[in-house]
Amino acid sequence: METVKSHLIKKTKLLKNNSIDLPKLEARLLLAKALNKDLNWTYVNLEKKIPKKKIFEYEILIKKKLKKIPTAYLLGNKEFYSMNFKVNENTLIPRPETEIIVEEIKKNFKNKKKFLVLDLGTGSGCILLSILKEFKNAIGIGIDKYLETLKVARINSKRNNLSKRSKFFKLDWIQKDFFKQVLKINKKFSGNEKFDLVVSNPPYLLKNEINTLMPEVLYEPKESLYDNKDGLSFYKRILPKINSLVSENSYIYLEINPKNRRNIEKICKSNNIKNINYIKDLSGKYRFVLIKN
Repeated sequence: METVKSHLIKKTKLLKNNSIDLPKLEARLLLAKALNKDLNWTYVNLEKKIPKKKIFEYEILIKKKLKKIPTAYLLGNKEFYSMNFKVNENTLIPRPETEIIVEEIKKNFKNKKKFLVLDLGTGSGCILLSILKEFKNAIGIGIDKYLETLKVARINSKRNNLSKRSKFFKLDWIQKDFFKQVLKINKKFSGNEKFDLVVSNPPYLLKNEINTLMPEVLYEPKESLYDNKDGLSFYKRILPKINSLVSENSYIYLEINPKNRRNIEKICKSNNIKNINYIKDLSGKYRFVLIKN
């Protein structure tokens, strides 16, 4: 049987030769997954022998990585805002820049004793659950149109001990009675109808951007990345009626495509939404719109 060290050397070289970013780290992460160990174990047990069965499992993971399958899907989890989230092919992989939403919310809600959150297109639930983890008196609802996606969000809610303060429901925002249904759900869940905070990371890529995506991103749910139109479908549908969902002194944080900033501004202005601000991401691009009610 070969050792941890010898396998890591070979697999690192293989990954590097196939243009996999961070090949040393990838080799370790996938070995740790195959062995059901944490990453640190691979550093302190270099001379350990690996059983044949585990070598086979490791080889399978490496082959999948060579096909550019996202590491988060291979590991089955992704860290977001210092929390561990289950992810799979039914969910987008949480991005570090989306953590900015939580940071910005902390600025405006630090003195709030209790508030209600609505997460539209919740996916893995990472945004909603990170907010609830940060604010012990907050409760919230996550909406998604796919049952398999909601199953993941519910697992993440339970994994992070937030099941009592979060609920997830199947709804599609293109439904005629969508807004009415959301308010009805919230009334039953919280005793209130309207929300103090609305968050969303909707599909916003442009058609020509789909062809320029990294190979790994193409494994993520296309309908969560691209609306099959102009990247504005969500904003055109939700913004005209957003005030029906929120209470006075509420906040709405939406992730946006920087290239569509002006178009989103036009949608806001045409619907008499005036109090809008933009927040930059880690690379200095306008990545979020903040609407104060």
